[in-house]
Amino acid sequence: MSIEEAMKELISSADFKNIAKKKDAEGGKYRVLLSRYKAGTLKTGAMVELLEKHGYIININKGS
Repeated sequence: MSIEEAMKELISSADFKNIAKKKDAEGGKYRVLLSRYKAGTLKTGAMVELLEKHGYIININKGS
């Protein structure tokens, strides 16, 4: 699975949506990350950090 595919899976998860609905700093951060992702301005490092926070394991393979 690519980072993009994992992000799509994460942002559609109930866990992500519940955090983004919160009216606190964490919820605000998730809403900003979501809007940046949708706008195409969220950097790969931020995606990786968020994915790891939610239990995803990142493996790097050299493409062909």
